[in-house]
Amino acid sequence: MLPSDFIPKKPFEEFKWKWASLQCTEGLNDPVVLLGVLSRMRKLEKLGSGLKYSSEEFSREMSDLSNDIKDSLNINLAARTGERNLIRNSGQYWRAVGLIPSDNDHSGIIRLTDFGRKVADREISQAEFSEATIHSLTLPNANIQSRGECEKWHSHGLCFKPLLLLLRILLRLYDYDSTYGYITNRELLDIIIPLSGCGAELEDYFSFILRFRDGQLSLDGWPDCCPKDNDKRFAREFFLFLANYGYVFVSGENRSSEVYTLNSVILDEIQVMVRSAETTPTKVPSLSGVSSEIERKRVSYSVSRPNQASFRKAVLNACERCVITNVTMPEVLEAAHIKPYKYNGADTVANGFAMRVDIHTLFDTGHLRISPEGEVVLSGRARLDYGATIPPRILIPSFTDVENIRWRWDNFNGI
Repeated sequence: MLPSDFIPKKPFEEFKWKWASLQCTEGLNDPVVLLGVLSRMRKLEKLGSGLKYSSEEFSREMSDLSNDIKDSLNINLAARTGERNLIRNSGQYWRAVGLIPSDNDHSGIIRLTDFGRKVADREISQAEFSEATIHSLTLPNANIQSRGECEKWHSHGLCFKPLLLLLRILLRLYDYDSTYGYITNRELLDIIIPLSGCGAELEDYFSFILRFRDGQLSLDGWPDCCPKDNDKRFAREFFLFLANYGYVFVSGENRSSEVYTLNSVILDEIQVMVRSAETTPTKVPSLSGVSSEIERKRVSYSVSRPNQASFRKAVLNACERCVITNVTMPEVLEAAHIKPYKYNGADTVANGFAMRVDIHTLFDTGHLRISPEGEVVLSGRARLDYGATIPPRILIPSFTDVENIRWRWDNFNGI
């Protein structure tokens, strides 16, 4: 344990947490953007013609994605094409999490890593992707930082997993008092990051945050590890990643006042994940049922929204049977949004499928996908249990807006 009067020092002048570098666009961390762009990269990579990010084909894909998300996300991908394209300026977002390789030859050719291909091809669900990232993302990050930068970290004995560290701190605070299961933006910037450069242990982070909240800790003399506005934005993106994949909730009127609160709905699963990551030596661990349980609970949580009851009633009045299995028992039927509510999907019959409870879970988690033509595609895991009982094709109800199905097919990898 560090002494109570300990004042950290920067291990080297440029020490900071980097999610990415060069440019900062927090919207790129949203799953529909991060994984939506990835799926379009994969589409073009499959053509096998060495297409580049500066190509007309990539420009068209970015324009299509921009049109799809313009009503739900404030980010314009269509403007970031040609020679000054999205990946040239912000490819660090995909490299940082191992979805595309470091472009050491600067060829600009569209290429994915094996991990990126599995995510893009939906062999790895969105929840599994986030779990793998929590397990494997390390600072320093050789995918986006230079060899010289990484050597500075290593020469001071620094190497840790920031997402895992943040979850461990949140769990420790929650364990002390459930009302303390949060971290503020200031605590991240002014306490956690400076301590991370000094070999701090979990109890150090806990005790210093606790003393700060009790008004017993002065930060006079503590180093500023985020001197520039972009440094502060880069640092908060670690929490934005956790928020985008359901591990924390973000509140606050602006960036500086943000609070990141542990999602207690999946508390047990986060605890299991953290313990597993601490004992698993491999870079990307074998993923277990933890992700599946997180997916299931998040689907259950979304079904409990205030408007869900009226939405369900409207959808089941329009179609009294599961669109996949034809089951008609209302006790096991739910209404599934086609275009997710989070991305401005409407609570209307045209944007709903009646689905059996387990089918709804498969649909919302990306393990079951429906094309605009009615083709039903299962993930590898779902195929093992459902392959013999799920039809390869369904008839889309006449009242369904096929554009919503197309949006989901092109852009959504699941909860």
